[in-house]
Parts: sequence; C-alpha cells; structure tokens
Amino acid sequence: MKHTLFALAAIVACAHASAAGIASGQPSGTNHPMTEDIIRMCSKPAAPYTNVISDGSIANLNLVYKDPNAQFGIVQADAATYQQGVDKQMMKKIMMVFPFFSTEMHLVAKDGSPITDLSQLAGKNVVEGPEGSGTWVTVQVIKKLTGIKWNGFYASQTDGMKAVVAGQADAMFVVAGAPVKIIKETAGIKLVSLKHAALDGFGLYTKTQLGGLDYPAQKVAVNTYKVDNMLVTYAFKTERQKEITDLVTCIAQNVEKMQTTAGFHPKWKDVDPLDIDRIQWPAHPAAVAAIKAVTKRK
Repeated sequence: MKHTLFALAAIVACAHASAAGIASGQPSGTNHPMTEDIIRMCSKPAAPYTNVISDGSIANLNLVYKDPNAQFGIVQADAATYQQGVDKQMMKKIMMVFPFFSTEMHLVAKDGSPITDLSQLAGKNVVEGPEGSGTWVTVQVIKKLTGIKWNGFYASQTDGMKAVVAGQADAMFVVAGAPVKIIKETAGIKLVSLKHAALDGFGLYTKTQLGGLDYPAQKVAVNTYKVDNMLVTYAFKTERQKEITDLVTCIAQNVEKMQTTAGFHPKWKDVDPLDIDRIQWPAHPAAVAAIKAVTKRK
C-alpha cells in the first residue's frame, strides 16, 4: 500500500512540474517568436513553459478548451467573436489573461501585379491562410462584409508566398504583427492597399498603415486595418490560479525590458498591460489582479 501511495505522489508531483503550454502559431508568424520571448523571460526549472506550434487562433481556442498541454493560447479578437457564433458554450469557458499587440492585415501580391486595392481581388486566386488560422477567420469576415468574391484556397505562409512569387496565386492575406519576417525578407512582392467602407465601420478593426521602418522595401505606405490580439486561458474558477498569476505577473513586470532590450521582437513596443480594460472580452479575475498589482507598484 505504501509503495502505491509513493507512486501516486510521484505522479502528482510530475504533473505539477510539467510544462504549461502556450499555443502560438506557425514559426513564420509573430505569435511564435513572441512566445519564445515569454519562455526566455518567464520559464523556470520548476515551472517551465513550452511553445505549442499550431495553425493559429481557432486551433488555439480548441487547444485551450480541450488539451491539458496547452493552458494558454494567443487569439485574435475577431477569431474569438467568430468562434462564439459557432460554439457559444465553448466560448463561455475562454477568458483573456493578457492583452497583446494588434495584428495587422497584410495583402500581398507579386511586384508588378495590376492589383492595387482590395476590390480588384474579384475573380482572382487568393491564398486565405491555413484553415482555422487567425488570417483565415479575418478573411472570412472581409468576404462577408465586403461581398467581394474570389477563388480562395488554404496554404501556410511559406507555401502561399511561394505561390504568389511563382504567379500561381494572385494575392495572399497574412494577418500578423508587423513586421512579418517572411514578407520583409521575400523579394519580388508588394503590399496592396486594404480599404473598404464596410470594414471602416466594423467595430473590431482599426485603420492603420503599413510601410516605413517595418517594410523598407515598400516605398509608399498602404492603408490597412489592425485587430486586437490576446492571451487566453480556460475559465478556471479555483484551479490553476497560481499559474495564471505567475505568468501574467512575469509578462507585466518585464514588458518594458522586452520593449527596450535588443533581441526581443519589435512588436513588444505595442504591448500595454492596461489594455486588459480596453479589449472587449471577459478577463480572468486572477489576471486582472496580477496586472493591477504590477502597474500599481510602478
């Protein structure tokens, strides 16, 4: 009997020491390297974090909801709203724990393409990102709101970019925090203006521009939109409170360091912990308390 108890105790101890997963996205995007920054800053031997590669927002929501190996996930606000319309009961169990950067909508075409704005995608072959990704969700919203019809197909950022450069696709959407590495480093492409009256009035999207320091090869800035991004977890009522508090506290305490220290992703400059009061999604009480405690001390 004693041996059995010792064995059970060992199993429980291992479970508590197991790594907490953060579902991010593909390595070519922005969520993945920023999750690496979090791991670098906040992981400890007794409480490690892992970067869970995924296809993006909808996949991350499902992982947080169902997979014990992914306690946290990075999700676009429009993807959360989209999934709420698909599965309201599931989304009642998803809560924000940290407000992240905004993700910009990139519309990419081959350099020299006659496509210069969103309306010219009608009838064209367009990469919509991996199905279930944040990019894919945003594209579905754009299609529904604008009524523009194109021939959409799914592909990763890497495969989609190859298709655009090779002329096999007319354009590709990428919704990720600027600068997106694959866009910045691919020659022979251009950013296309993304603007429409129906998108101007959509509450989750904010007007912005792309170009300048983020994409030096883009000589003229183009219009586009951005959407909020957030770190979420399951709506734990009594469990995992310490894990949530510890991670949120660590990120909030180190945001300024990650904003000003070389080697961290430039998108940290857009992160403000107090945006947890601004983003329209239920926030976990433990996370709110942790952020308030850190900002009060500052």
